[in-house]
Amino acid sequence: MKVLYLIPYSPANPVFGGALRIYHLLNHLCKYHDVTVAGFSTPEEEKELIKQFPLLKGKTHLVDYPYSDNFVRWSLIKSLFTPHSNWHQLTRSKQFQEKLDRLLEAELFDVIQSEFPVMAMFRYNSPAINIIDSHNVEYDNFKRMAKVKNPFKKLFYHLEAYKFYKEETAVCSEQDALFVTSERDISIYNQTLPDVPKYLIPNGVDTNYFQPFNTRPVPHSMVFVGMMKYVPNYDGISWFLDEIFPIILEKVPDATITIVGKNPPQSISNRANQNIIVTGFVEDTRPYIEKSAVYVVPLRMGGGTRLKIMEALAVKKPIVTTSIGCEGIDVVHGESILIADNPDEFADRVIELFENPKRANDLMDKGYELVKNLYRWESIGLQMDRAYKELTNLHSIPARPAGFTEADLEAMDRWNDESNGNYNDKSIKQESI
Repeated sequence: MKVLYLIPYSPANPVFGGALRIYHLLNHLCKYHDVTVAGFSTPEEEKELIKQFPLLKGKTHLVDYPYSDNFVRWSLIKSLFTPHSNWHQLTRSKQFQEKLDRLLEAELFDVIQSEFPVMAMFRYNSPAINIIDSHNVEYDNFKRMAKVKNPFKKLFYHLEAYKFYKEETAVCSEQDALFVTSERDISIYNQTLPDVPKYLIPNGVDTNYFQPFNTRPVPHSMVFVGMMKYVPNYDGISWFLDEIFPIILEKVPDATITIVGKNPPQSISNRANQNIIVTGFVEDTRPYIEKSAVYVVPLRMGGGTRLKIMEALAVKKPIVTTSIGCEGIDVVHGESILIADNPDEFADRVIELFENPKRANDLMDKGYELVKNLYRWESIGLQMDRAYKELTNLHSIPARPAGFTEADLEAMDRWNDESNGNYNDKSIKQESI
C-alpha cells in the first residue's frame, strides 16, 4: 500500500512522546508499506532519518521548520490577537504547501496519514484516504492546561483551547478516519464528529529497550520521568513536591524523589536537596528507573495516553498515579497499578509499596503481562494495518514493499535489537512525556 506520511518534525533519535510514537509507527510502515515522508526537519535530521530508515532514501520531501526560537517566543504573544492557534501559526509554510502540491501531482497514494491535526491543515489534491493520527484531543488538552495559576498562561491556554476547538473540529470533519490513542478521546470526538470513523491505535512501548531489571532498588526511593517543559509534567511534579512529598517525608524521613527530564524550570531545580534529586536531561533514563522502588506519575492534566506508564510497566516497576495519569491504558487499580487523586491517598499508596514488597511484586507481575500482551509496538502496527484494510477496501497488504530485502530489514532492526534495544546509537535519548 502506498502511504504518504506527514510529520511536523523528524522522529529520528526520538526524545519525547510524540516523536517516539511517530518513530515506531514509521518503523512498522517502512516494513510493510511503500512509504513516502513529507513534513519538516533540518537537513541533518533528514540524513539521520534516512540512516535509520534506509528505505526512505529518495522518498523524503522535507523542508526547514517554518519558525525559529525567537519566533516561537513572539508568536505566543502574537497569538493572543489572532483568530488562529499558536500551533497553527507555527506550522504554516508556503514552501511546504508547494512541495506537497508537486508531490501529489507526480504520485498517487492509497493513504495520506497526518501526524497531528496541524499537518492535515495543508491542502491535499488527492483521491487518497485521509487519516489524522491524533496523539491527543488537542483542544481538550489545552482546556486542561488552563488550570494553571499563572494568569497570562491561563488566558493563553483558554484561548488556545477555543481556537484549536474550531480548527481541530473543522479539519477532522474532512477526514476519512481518525486514529486515537484512548477510548476517552473517542468519546470526546464523538460529541462533535459523530460521523467520522475512529480507530483505537494506542500508544505502545519498545519491550526490547525497556526490559525488567534484576537489581535491587534503593529503599524508599521514587522516580518521575518526563520532559519538564511540557506543562502537564511540570504541573504534576510541582503538585507532588508541594502537597504529596511532605506527607511522605513525615512518615518516611529518608524518602527520595528523582526528577528526570529535560529543561526543568528554575522553580524545580532550586528545590534540589538530599531528598529531591533533579537530573535535567540524561542520555538514558533506565538507570534512574532501575534504582527506584516506586514510579510516580502525579499528573493532573494532559491528553491521549502516557508512554511513561507503559515504560514503567515494561520494566516491572510498581506505579502510583492519578486517574488522569493512566487514562486510556487498560490498567486496574489494585491489580496492575495503584491510583490516587488526592495528596493523602497518593502518599499512603507510595508508603504502602515501600512497606509491602509482596504487594509491589504482585502489581509488577500483572502490569508486565498487560504491557506484553497489549502494548508492544509490533501489535499496535498490526491494528493500524487492519484499519487501513477496512478504509481502503484492499483486502490484503503485501508482507513487504517491492524491493524490500533482508539487508534492509537488518539495517532497520539494528536500531532496535543491539545493545538491549538501545537503537545501536548512544545519541538516541529516551525521554517520554
